[in-house]
Amino acid sequence: MYVATLPVDRAFGDEREVIMFNRPGRAITVHPSKGKAVAAFMFRREAVTGFDHRDLDLHKRLVADAFSGPIGIFGDLLDQLKAADDLYFDSVSRVRLPRWSDGRVALVGDAGSCLSLFGDGSTLAMASAHTLAEELTRTPDHPHTALAAYERRHRTLVGPKQRGMRAASALMVPATSAGIAVRNAVTRFMR
Repeated sequence: MYVATLPVDRAFGDEREVIMFNRPGRAITVHPSKGKAVAAFMFRREAVTGFDHRDLDLHKRLVADAFSGPIGIFGDLLDQLKAADDLYFDSVSRVRLPRWSDGRVALVGDAGSCLSLFGDGSTLAMASAHTLAEELTRTPDHPHTALAAYERRHRTLVGPKQRGMRAASALMVPATSAGIAVRNAVTRFMR
């Protein structure tokens, strides 16, 4: 999945509403974001070979291609996207690591347990640093023991959240029309 965000010239609802457009495998949301609306374009597609995170023109083409065709009230957002020089664009990906440490080096925060797209990134980063500091304080002369304890403790916090990412992704950008219908029904039921 890929995501692009940019500030846009207007919100589409009131200051508390996030407005969404969905087609299978694609979603556009506009969030009022404290007075400065932000649009997010999320879409599923195969990995782009030779992807260059600095190629703004490629990013704009990928988003425009993903959202070709009617997009309801969000039609003018593609014009804003094409003119933007402050577009954020990235793939949503996850690397599963068997260990978060090797020798005396440990991964902390997003480097070990990224969940930033769906929230909790900052919270988990601070929690991982705190847990690592606690374990290093407990066994200052045995860093390997401290790192193993850090990972064991922090994985119990991160594991359930990472398992929920697949469901969150499916709810935000369902791959099928049936998935959109189920998500919408569940959302209406939860109100």
